[in-house]
Amino acid sequence: MFNAYKCNAGEIVYRRQPTMSEIRFGHGAIHYRTFTIDETPEMFLADGSRKRFFKAKDDGLFYRR
Repeated sequence: MFNAYKCNAGEIVYRRQPTMSEIRFGHGAIHYRTFTIDETPEMFLADGSRKRFFKAKDDGLFYRR
């Protein structure tokens, strides 16, 4: 999935399923979002590898790799 999108150095693309309110409103597609590594250190484990999913601080939703 990461290779399908061209990102600048220091950016990672994560995705999430739509929420129930988004489905009811008509936005039922998978949502993609680019995170910068510097702004989101919580997406990494202690050994430096990426987590499978994490909770974004700004919107409170879970994003997956």
